Amino acid sequence: VVWEILVRLPAAALLRCRAVCRSWRDLTSTSEFLLAHHLRQPSLPLVSFCGEIDACRRNVDAGLDALDFRRRPAERRPVLRFSDYSRRGSFKVHASCDGLLLLSLSNNTFYICNPATRQWTTLPSLHGGVAGLYRHSSSGEYRILYKQWTDEDDFVCYYVRTVASSAKPTCVEPPAASPPMGRTPSVLLHGCIHWPLFQEKAGLVVFDTVAESFRARRMSCPTVGNSPRANLFEMDGTLGISPADESSMVLKLWVLQDYETEAWSLKYRIRLPIIEVKRTPYARPPQYSFNGVLVSKEGDVLFWSDDRSRGHLFHCDSKGKLLQKLHGDHVSSGVSGQWFKESLVRHDFFERQDGCRRRRVSQPRFFSGL
Repeated sequence: VVWEILVRLPAAALLRCRAVCRSWRDLTSTSEFLLAHHLRQPSLPLVSFCGEIDACRRNVDAGLDALDFRRRPAERRPVLRFSDYSRRGSFKVHASCDGLLLLSLSNNTFYICNPATRQWTTLPSLHGGVAGLYRHSSSGEYRILYKQWTDEDDFVCYYVRTVASSAKPTCVEPPAASPPMGRTPSVLLHGCIHWPLFQEKAGLVVFDTVAESFRARRMSCPTVGNSPRANLFEMDGTLGISPADESSMVLKLWVLQDYETEAWSLKYRIRLPIIEVKRTPYARPPQYSFNGVLVSKEGDVLFWSDDRSRGHLFHCDSKGKLLQKLHGDHVSSGVSGQWFKESLVRHDFFERQDGCRRRRVSQPRFFSGL
């Protein structure tokens, strides 16, 4: 009974429970328990924000939250926080896998970190574009698929690099059509990385993480019309794609019913409550457009204006009912497109960094505000 209770707790609550007694600490420290705990954690969408915290705009509060829509109103769980954001600039989350985040700062430094354990390590430059982070099934290593431009114009090389390894990255044969990585996050499912390509003939580019090669043929996907920002995500073990039509302010959710036959079905058609938003005292005249992302299997939608000076973030349900405004005035926010699932599983590439040398190094900037 104790196991069944503790394995369902969020990471922070579980770590506090380890202080109750030695038997609880021993129980919750085994590899078997840590993996079971990770598998039972919810996969939550990540939202970034940046807001003023003084009248002179000399300091800002910036970071990354995971939003839990199982609660009403949605619960915000801090993932990353910056204490010196105004002095250093922006950050970007490139990939999320097994509770690990791959991110970069404005000084062109790349990191991989585990927000639940506050462990981290630096990475070599990945400037060309990150396609995904994955666990290689046969070796158990975490690897990064990324691209780099060559000296020849419009020619891209793809590489696979093992996290925290001194080995040279492996060159990978490029796909038939090189997708614009970075515009929409990729999705890891069934041992493959998928991301959408909305050029000429739409489809999903697929990278097999076992063979570590691109598939010769794209997967089919629904026609998204004039919606180049359609988002791809994993939902209950299958793929979902949600294009937003700015002209009609309608967001749809297509779900892949059968992975083998590539059969898609329309699950939701949600009209964004733009009229209700315009009536609120914090909304400006309709001089800009809106964009939306579906963030739960129940049809919860986050949508925002493209006016970056305001950055209001709104939450509505599958019927288009406006439920809440997630950030206050003078806060710029946006949906990263990444999903986060807490994990306390230990990783060798962090353990090797936890010696005396690391203890003398201060916390990285993205943990300093937590």
